Amino acid sequence: MSIYELDISWAISASDRRRLRWELIASDEVKGVFLTARDDVLAVLFNGDRGGFDALARRLAPGT
Repeated sequence: MSIYELDISWAISASDRRRLRWELIASDEVKGVFLTARDDVLAVLFNGDRGGFDALARRLAPGT
């Protein structure tokens, strides 16, 4: 397991951020989601490699 930073600067509204959090929690590979000191980044405990995390991040981004 590794911790990766997820850029969530595109999730402006509270609704976007709630949806994003639920999607992360629903993923089998995500074991934890944590706030960071930055408002536009989440720390994600991910059970997989960097490629898998990047694919997850692309799936979560708007327009995909």
